Amino acid sequence: MRHLLAPALLWTAVTAFSQTAPFTVALSAARAQVVAGDPVDLIVVMTNISDHDVDCTVNASNALDRSYTYDVTDGEGKLVPKIEKKYHGGSSVWPCVLKPGQSDTPGGGRISVLYDFSRPGKYTIQVSRPIGGDDQRPETVGRVQNNRAAVQSNAIVVTVLPKLEAAEPK
Repeated sequence: MRHLLAPALLWTAVTAFSQTAPFTVALSAARAQVVAGDPVDLIVVMTNISDHDVDCTVNASNALDRSYTYDVTDGEGKLVPKIEKKYHGGSSVWPCVLKPGQSDTPGGGRISVLYDFSRPGKYTIQVSRPIGGDDQRPETVGRVQNNRAAVQSNAIVVTVLPKLEAAEPK
């Protein structure tokens, strides 16, 4: 009996904790439609829904906040591979703190530096950010990143249109 009670109590505790993420993440695209080869930019709004300060520090590299994990799939639901680069450039860290009830756009950026959007079609994008600071608890909010709980955003769709060939001069 004791063997059955311990897992049930642990599941109850994790489930109760999982309902209380300290922030939310809302995702949108600067443009829902782009032409193949044009940049794809994301806007990420982070909102503190807790009663204490929340870290929203930005770790930017090549115009994209690497504090987030980016999930990008094509129209068939297949993962879009990351762009392989030999040099990713340096990164910059900008400290950020959200007071209770505050929202800000500390993250996001140019996702097309990390993923190839050169093929026409529909791409689904979702981001997640790990819960850090004082809130590193064994909870499961949305998904887990590097053994840490993470908050997931909404999923958005960006449509990449075919590039129109320039008309030949007559």
